Amino acid sequence: MVAIARLADTDLRELSQRTDPLGVLSVYADTDRGHDPNLQATAIDLKNRFRELQRWAEDNSSEDRRAIAAALERLWPHVADMASPTASCRSRIAFAALESDWVLRVETNMSVNNRLVLDDGPFIHPLLELLDEGRPAGVVLASADDARLLEWRVGSLQLLSHMGQPYVQAPHERAGQIGGGPQGQFHTPRREQRQARDQDRTQRFLDQVVEVATELASDRGWERILVSGGTQWTEPVAERFPQTLRGMVYSDARALSGLDDAALAAAVTDWAHEQHTERERRLAQQLGDAAGSGRSALGLSEVAAALNAGQVSHLVYDPEVRYAGAVGADGALYGGAEVGPNGRPATPEPRFTERLVEQALRTGARVSPVEGAAGAELSDAAGLAALLRW
Repeated sequence: MVAIARLADTDLRELSQRTDPLGVLSVYADTDRGHDPNLQATAIDLKNRFRELQRWAEDNSSEDRRAIAAALERLWPHVADMASPTASCRSRIAFAALESDWVLRVETNMSVNNRLVLDDGPFIHPLLELLDEGRPAGVVLASADDARLLEWRVGSLQLLSHMGQPYVQAPHERAGQIGGGPQGQFHTPRREQRQARDQDRTQRFLDQVVEVATELASDRGWERILVSGGTQWTEPVAERFPQTLRGMVYSDARALSGLDDAALAAAVTDWAHEQHTERERRLAQQLGDAAGSGRSALGLSEVAAALNAGQVSHLVYDPEVRYAGAVGADGALYGGAEVGPNGRPATPEPRFTERLVEQALRTGARVSPVEGAAGAELSDAAGLAALLRW
């Protein structure tokens, strides 16, 4: 079983390109035992979906229907094992070729809906959604005495550094009469001295915390940073981040450091989900506002042309829409009934969405499946748009 955070861009490109003569079975299983301790509901749902696939294979008029039915029967133990109550993760994902022995299994602490899809190649759109929403984030939990720096990635929270503020005792504290008061009044500034010293020490400590967090953000590719230090320390920490990172810093005045590990992971995951939803809304709005400016491509024809030229920096599409197009002899993508510059018709591609994604990954573009994009700001573009590099 492969942890989803270990999937690299090369793995995704290879996955998007893989096909099988009989088809590839893609399985997404909800293994969150919080609401289903024995995963009985998941097991029943997967079995029902699998039986539907078997009935489809038996009724299929294809010459390969017997081979498909036999392959599905061979794969059933793998599917049934997806709902094993021993799962320690919230979701399991598997891709299995029907003709060969190739199987890829992935686990994640983010939620998925149960799905079984049989197609020419892997059904990777829900996986891409998880990876896009699960972009790495830094978490800084700070107080006057210590700080924890963690990383959240695809639903999992990992402690990277625990910084404690050492107590340094002053070599001496002056006591005696202070001028400026009434004649004969004696008092000690010991408390004031200690407070001033502690305040200065705390300020230096917070500077160190932010310095380490800034280095981690650069080294580990954080795209957002959550800062929590209660009402007293949240803003003093957040304001210390350099201006180059300020736009990705989010303040949470709750004292999250008091939560246990499970509750903390759940709270950070909820924040990441809310932040991702807002990011998708802003991204769709940005693409819509950039129409006609030369900074974006909208619709199948423009996006396909931009992908062919390697211009796309960020591809956005609606996974609920099945885009139609063709592939030229040179591998160029053409939307709808378009043809290449030589006038020769291209070969229709039944998995054209996958080809769009594949080309984006090949050229180093970010890919964001956004459910419902075709019905919102990008309705005129059928939910398909891209930000351009030039």
